[in-house]
Amino acid sequence: MKRLWLLGCTLLSACSLGGLDMQESWNFEPHVLDPHTFKNTWQYMQDRNRPGQDSVFNDMLQAIAYAGIDSSVYTQQGRTYILLHRDAVLRLDKKKVTPDCYWGKYLVPDRDAAGNIIPGKFRAARSWQEYRPEQVKAWLLYLIVQGEYTFSNIGPENETVQTLLPPQADTANPTSIMTLRLTNDRNSTIKLNDFLNSTTVTNVRTGGILNTNGPAHVVDRVVEFRTKP
Repeated sequence: MKRLWLLGCTLLSACSLGGLDMQESWNFEPHVLDPHTFKNTWQYMQDRNRPGQDSVFNDMLQAIAYAGIDSSVYTQQGRTYILLHRDAVLRLDKKKVTPDCYWGKYLVPDRDAAGNIIPGKFRAARSWQEYRPEQVKAWLLYLIVQGEYTFSNIGPENETVQTLLPPQADTANPTSIMTLRLTNDRNSTIKLNDFLNSTTVTNVRTGGILNTNGPAHVVDRVVEFRTKP
């Protein structure tokens, strides 16, 4: 008898089971978010820097200003831009600065109440001003890749690319290169500097943002080229 009732439900426009109406069929239309922003990288960062609302790139914009980099650098064509989520600059875990953000990785000398350096004592930075502008500028230039690289042309094998960091500026990376690859799984994560003996592999948090002057990828951890001894 139950089988006959279920069969009847398939023939009728609506039935109820236990007092609940059966769900009517509907056509599912998949929708893929458009990665195009229709603005250049500089405009994109500015639009994502609204105090009290959305200030995800505020720390990066402060670094750019402190380092003295002209904003036109972020409007030029034919480049790939690695953008810094605020967690890449300062990330807290249980109110402690983590060692995988810039201010937690590159410690600065601690000072006493009079402003004098305490020998042998270091702490996490509290502002960009505690670093030399040249150091901040070098890191920001390293995060700009020559050429356009995104999901359409990054594969599972490492792609070695050149950055805007001048050669020999970093003794640990004298050729100023970066590697990019795509994980061969359903997540398709872009990984930066994921090579043999790398000490710092960075996963892209949000990849494939297509700005009018080139793709951008957002990271929330430090990006650097270092190898194990």
